[in-house]
Amino acid sequence: MRIAFVHPRYPAAEGTGATHSATQIVTGLADAGHVVCVYCSRKPKPDAVATDIELRHLTGNSNHPHTDTRLNKEINARIDELREFDIVHSYLPRLIPSIGNVGRDPSVSTVVTLNAYGGTCAKNDLLYLNKGQCQNKSTTKCLNCISRTSSRKQNGYLYQTTSRLFSLRLINSGENRLQYIDAFRAPSAHVRSNYVNFGYDENKISVIPHPIDDDFCIPHQSDFSEPYKLLYVGSLSKRKGADKLIPILVALRECGTEFELTIVGTGSMEQLLRVQAQKHGVGDAVDFAGFVPNKDLPNVYAIHDLFVFPALWEEPLARVYLESLATGTPIVTSEYGSINEIIGEAGRLTDGSVEQFRDTIIEVVELGLMSKMSKAAVEESKQFDRSRVVEEIEQLYTNIVA
Repeated sequence: MRIAFVHPRYPAAEGTGATHSATQIVTGLADAGHVVCVYCSRKPKPDAVATDIELRHLTGNSNHPHTDTRLNKEINARIDELREFDIVHSYLPRLIPSIGNVGRDPSVSTVVTLNAYGGTCAKNDLLYLNKGQCQNKSTTKCLNCISRTSSRKQNGYLYQTTSRLFSLRLINSGENRLQYIDAFRAPSAHVRSNYVNFGYDENKISVIPHPIDDDFCIPHQSDFSEPYKLLYVGSLSKRKGADKLIPILVALRECGTEFELTIVGTGSMEQLLRVQAQKHGVGDAVDFAGFVPNKDLPNVYAIHDLFVFPALWEEPLARVYLESLATGTPIVTSEYGSINEIIGEAGRLTDGSVEQFRDTIIEVVELGLMSKMSKAAVEESKQFDRSRVVEEIEQLYTNIVA
């Protein structure tokens, strides 16, 4: 097939989990013999991809200050060009308006991956007022949420509010074009359920997970002994639960067992976490590793005993889970959606509170469960094998082209 794939950045770029997942998919499709042209939302580097995949930068037709609005304009300017392809697949839900315009031509089949909630939430997280899961929407409700949750920092409020208003306009526009999208791909069952709750056609949404990067399929290296080494990987933000990391560590150490914590990532809460660590006397037990390149992450996972993830929002399918599974690193996480189906016996679920994280981790340690969970993690990871995921995506393409 001839496939046009809209990438969150460009192949081989560092960035979010979506960036790495998209790269795994486009390279997998190319390896399977398809002709893949990647439309890059950022200017690709000359060595961006090592295969014969063609790269086209989405630029030259719009200078709009809002990134997603500009990208929609760039896609709209290329509708005639995109008619050359059998499939046009966007990894950016906010591009539903322009992908819908492409799909008006019945000769082109269109797919959008719902890798986050940008197709229905201006904040991209479905957290109403940053507190709980949003269950329904209206323009008035969205405007209230936007106005009350944007950054209060100097100049930040106006910028973030304006950006979210542009996003809301794209969402409303996209909802009028959903009939022109042939299929949606959701990475997990709870993402599918959430989108259906907001009016998407359930029959159009296929649950196909993200693929694991083969570089993470390495032997686990820790010996699960004291001091137990905890790991967090992700942005240092409240919705990721980063504010609970130091309190969890403090609560664990008060139980009389030695624990250490490595925090990989950067974000707005980093300084707060550093202050917390010093205030509670655990500064020497916390390693703020900052940004770690993707190529170095497998070994970081493999040398740690437990991966902890106290997220507040319903992550679509956080790659950190897949990376933990592949490296045999047991998981303790907040419970939400279909996460139990994803991690299986490799993890333990909590209600997200510091107390339950403490109790669950202590139980795992005292019962000597980590070695068993590590073996289960490797088994669970097999369902996310790249060739298997790519085959499911190929079948999705075949179904809609037919």
